[in-house]
Amino acid sequence: MLLEQAQIVQPDAMSWFQLATAYASVGWWREAIDAYERALALDPDYAVAMFDLGGAHWNSGDAATAAEVWAAALERFPDHELSGKLRCNFSFLFSDPAAGQPGDGAR
Repeated sequence: MLLEQAQIVQPDAMSWFQLATAYASVGWWREAIDAYERALALDPDYAVAMFDLGGAHWNSGDAATAAEVWAAALERFPDHELSGKLRCNFSFLFSDPAAGQPGDGAR
């Protein structure tokens, strides 16, 4: 039913997002990724769709693409609530390993 809604009845970003979250809830990552990408194609400012796209890549086992998507989301939506959560929960992906090393003068 959600697929029909996204394709025919109401082909907007919200419909594709709802389909993506349904796919993600059952672990159909490839389908979820495709639906999130369709939502973002229709509305590039759909912040939650972009963050969730990164999560779908992460959950599918593609950490490299997840990090790329999330880095783009952090840059595009730096003040979004999910940016803070992402920086906190996945700080190991976004920290600068050279920052704050002993002997570099950083404090």
